[in-house]
Amino acid sequence: MIRAVIDTNIVVSGLLFGGVPLKLLKAAIGGHFIYVTSPVLIEEAERVLSSNKFGLLKQEIKSLTAPLFEVAEIVIPTETLHVIDRCPADNRVLECAVEGDCQMIVSGDRRDLLSLKQYEDVRIVTARQFLDQLR
Repeated sequence: MIRAVIDTNIVVSGLLFGGVPLKLLKAAIGGHFIYVTSPVLIEEAERVLSSNKFGLLKQEIKSLTAPLFEVAEIVIPTETLHVIDRCPADNRVLECAVEGDCQMIVSGDRRDLLSLKQYEDVRIVTARQFLDQLR
């Protein structure tokens, strides 16, 4: 079964706006692939969702994220990577994928993560590309 990290931008987009990112999250919840994340990535998603821009209460955020985070395999990266200089937070995604022995990272970050296309043995793809792969 495919092991994959879902970048925060996809998680937030799926939870709040639907579309292809939501289909991806439903595939994770449905067990169609192994969703791998880390405490740092969970905290980042919760921090983004709690921004004033979205106006969500803490309980609403927990209700939105609980089904997804309950099925996640949580890893704690032991190695710190310095691959992406422009946005160091993106290195946390790479660390999670490496520690979690993932085949893929799913992201909407065209500037940094998607432009890499691959890091070591981990392919970096869009939500659409990932869903096509699952079919």
